Amino acid sequence: MPSPRTPFIPDWWNRAIAAHVAVHGRAAVENLVEMARHIATLHPRGSDGCITLASKNGGTYRETSHRAGQPLKGFELAGKQFVSMNRFMRRKTGKLLASVGHAWLDFDPYADDARGNPLPYRGMAPEALMAILAKAIAEAGLPAASYWTASGRGLHAVWVCESLPGRAAPKVARILKELYGPSLNDDGSVPARKRSDPDRDLQEARLAPMWRLFRDAGLDQQTKDSARILRLWGSVNPESGLLCRRIWPEFSENIQRCRVDLLADAVLPLTNDAFKARMAEKAATSPIEDVKPAKPRKAGWSYSPKAGVWDRRLADLLRYREHVGYVPKGKRHLWAFLTANAMAHAKGGTVADWASALAPLAGLRVDDVRSSLASLGRRHDRHLSGETADHGGTSWSPLFHHRGSTMAELLGLTDEFCAEAGMQSVRPSGTLALTSTQRSAQKRVKDGAVPRDARAETKAEAGRQGLAMLAEGRSKTETTATLQALFGMGATWCKEAVRDAFRDASGAVPVEAVAEVAPVGSEDVETVGRFSGRSIGGSAPAPASAGVPSLPAAPAEAVEEVAIQATAPVLYDRPRIRRLSSISTEYRTGPSTGFWVIRDLYLKTVSALSFDGQDVDVPEDYHLAAKAARQARSVAYQTGARRSTGRTPQRGRAVAVDRAQAADEYRRASQGF
Repeated sequence: MPSPRTPFIPDWWNRAIAAHVAVHGRAAVENLVEMARHIATLHPRGSDGCITLASKNGGTYRETSHRAGQPLKGFELAGKQFVSMNRFMRRKTGKLLASVGHAWLDFDPYADDARGNPLPYRGMAPEALMAILAKAIAEAGLPAASYWTASGRGLHAVWVCESLPGRAAPKVARILKELYGPSLNDDGSVPARKRSDPDRDLQEARLAPMWRLFRDAGLDQQTKDSARILRLWGSVNPESGLLCRRIWPEFSENIQRCRVDLLADAVLPLTNDAFKARMAEKAATSPIEDVKPAKPRKAGWSYSPKAGVWDRRLADLLRYREHVGYVPKGKRHLWAFLTANAMAHAKGGTVADWASALAPLAGLRVDDVRSSLASLGRRHDRHLSGETADHGGTSWSPLFHHRGSTMAELLGLTDEFCAEAGMQSVRPSGTLALTSTQRSAQKRVKDGAVPRDARAETKAEAGRQGLAMLAEGRSKTETTATLQALFGMGATWCKEAVRDAFRDASGAVPVEAVAEVAPVGSEDVETVGRFSGRSIGGSAPAPASAGVPSLPAAPAEAVEEVAIQATAPVLYDRPRIRRLSSISTEYRTGPSTGFWVIRDLYLKTVSALSFDGQDVDVPEDYHLAAKAARQARSVAYQTGARRSTGRTPQRGRAVAVDRAQAADEYRRASQGF
């Protein structure tokens, strides 16, 4: 184990600190000293490249670049909260890496799991959680972490390693991937693989207990990218108001460095020496074959996947959010980014459109989502300009091309969870093959057809709106014309929608209920209802064939009882009153029962006429019911006006009821019950 390396602090820094203590106090200065020690530990004197310091304000990061290995002044550290784990040539991006090597783990025990449940170690002291995790790391055969940090809301474990050139980034990324581990199943088991591998079986058996503990402790799978920044010692976490501090070791001089190869041998399936021996043996035994040159592509050809692929991925990402009910904290920005990328592939749009649509679903502010989609917006602009990116002899769109399994792994999803949510494209084990029925249904939808469930719901909604218009006093012709303009359907479709909605609202027994009780081919069914147009001449369908057993005949009493229930008048729980004019009022006790009340203003008399033209007596409770209906209509009228305008309507001014009001509520408000 190499000896610890003491961070270099020049004399002028000590003099500046002494002057700063006299002005700002010792506590603030000690925090600046901890920041300087943290930066010097990760990026010691003599390091090449630039480091990035950042601060976060309202969800927006403000970053500054500084030369690595040079002590920073107090005003340069003031207000900083994050430091980059790697060094870059000019600015913080994965394509401009100057040196890599450090490994880290970022735990957030206050996050939720994929199902939205709290993690088991929430609220545990950082020191106690560190002891549990450090024991699991040692039992898995990994070297001890160089230092542990309590970030104010989570926990960081960092292995400080030697500096490797930027071209070694793929190797370090592989180490971090195996260190973080895969997305485990709900029972804690490792997902099954398509091919058997004895070396990986041994590795998974050794590291699986550590991976399970990492998952329960809230290991953030999104923090293993090369451009990651972590919190600085001495900074304050605004989410909790706690200070980010080093909890082990006690003194920064006791931090021990680790070799990259030692960490790689502990987490990878094969050690470095075993991998080299395996490659040499394979090269000696495998015959040399002539490699055929790749077939050149046509000029102007570019890869463009089917839109249906990204449509399915977009639908799966939305199903994930709908199944949980919300996006768990810690995955909100990632979910918004992946969903926006799928929307860019399938539907296009702009960053503003994606942010405004996804921010409410993710539980974030629109500005936060817009700032996190900046890189996607730049790539989308390149895509619109016709630019392509060559990879493996194939031209690709500049947009991000995540696989469904990759997105599931980033979100921490399992096959069991995806099966419960109905996700087929975004799954850890890969996309499920569609059946011929599903492919035909998707083709019909792509060609412009509307699914059956959507058609039925649209027709039901049209019927409810039609009933509300009729209750308002509009004629059937006006109602049909309005529905045609709203839904773009024919007059027959609109009339059927209103008729079906009226039948559902009245509670009448449908004809199918009688057909289920009556025997097949009986004469009673023919007299009650009418048959489908498939039967020529409107006659009853032929009896069941000899190979199909017929239904048993129901008792005559049961058929008679159902027929009586179907023909019995349906009554409302209370009368429904609607004013027709200044002298006439409609008084309904059921869908087809009631009478009209007519007032004679000259003789001061009130008479009633039933719907079938017979004179009836005015009920005694008519005046009380009419008064209650007027009062209820007045309250509902003002409530609807407040919804549509936000203020109480003035006297003598008519204000329409809000269109977003439910159809049944609107009907009751207009009729006064």
